[in-house]
Amino acid sequence: MKQTKRPISILMSLALLGAIFVAPSWAVFTKIGMAGLPFLKIGVGRSTGMGDAFVAIADDATAAYWNPAGLALLDRRQAVVNHIDWIADISHEFVSVVMPTRSGNFGLNVTALSLGEFEETTIDEYQGTGRFFTGTDLAVGLSYARMFTDKLAFGLSAKMVSEKIWDVGCSGAAFDFGVHYNTGWRNLRLAMAIVNFGPDLRYSGSQLDFTNNPDWKWPWTREPIPATYLTETFPLPVIFRFGLAYDFLRTEHSYLAGAVDLNHYNDVNEKVNIGFEYNYRPLFLRAGYVANTDMNYAEDLGWKTGLSAGVGFKVEPTSSLGLSLDYSYRDLARLGGSHRLTLTVDF
Repeated sequence: MKQTKRPISILMSLALLGAIFVAPSWAVFTKIGMAGLPFLKIGVGRSTGMGDAFVAIADDATAAYWNPAGLALLDRRQAVVNHIDWIADISHEFVSVVMPTRSGNFGLNVTALSLGEFEETTIDEYQGTGRFFTGTDLAVGLSYARMFTDKLAFGLSAKMVSEKIWDVGCSGAAFDFGVHYNTGWRNLRLAMAIVNFGPDLRYSGSQLDFTNNPDWKWPWTREPIPATYLTETFPLPVIFRFGLAYDFLRTEHSYLAGAVDLNHYNDVNEKVNIGFEYNYRPLFLRAGYVANTDMNYAEDLGWKTGLSAGVGFKVEPTSSLGLSLDYSYRDLARLGGSHRLTLTVDF
């Protein structure tokens, strides 16, 4: 009897916390645009078909993005390659490899985003100069995760991040921390992570250089002075995630899991992510929704914004090799839909 009361009390506490977090709000101040490097907020992996509700599941190599503590749950080597057709001509690539060892699990991940090609325009040549430039974002991270007990895991990541548009860019370091706890009751999992924590960045580059001509006349003539525009610093997009996952059904050949994430951002309004994943033998079906707690903003976007769905297949040609292919779709309102494809290899 004592064993059943504890999980119920935990669920009631979490429900109360969720009610406070999810309470509708009509914001009088928006934080949109207050942080840079927004590519660090683009979700990856099969979880994008579950409304990005994954911090408490995080049981594959994409945990390096969602919650580094989840890397400790892997008991064999795994590699994930994820491609996203983002808005317009923007493409997003993510690669993650995890290596389990006796002293813990180590991971390496790379995120790259390409903004496509742009033609230079000036005030005099507003139709284009014939010169083209590109924009790219890059993040390279190292992760470590370890099980402290049979239920509690801890993980951390350190990564180098950079952004470059033409020859103006910035670079710096960021850190992720996460914990993952399995209560042992119906596979109820609790997790928390804080990601993209690091110092503020500043843009620099030759496009910010200019020559200041004081235009002094004789006898005070002076050579032009080289100078550089000093840009303002900006923070990284820090995200605090808290979530839970629960198995509504689990048999030898199938399961149905649900997850809820509460997300606090330093540059946009809070969001609540809800997702489900159903598996029967090799087939996976997923669905989810991303809800914005700013009711005015959510109304402007429309209720369909945030809907997501996905499907996947997993086969094991040999006992030491597993292959998974997942497809996800996310509705982005006026920006259209986003298609994501994920390949996972266990070896």
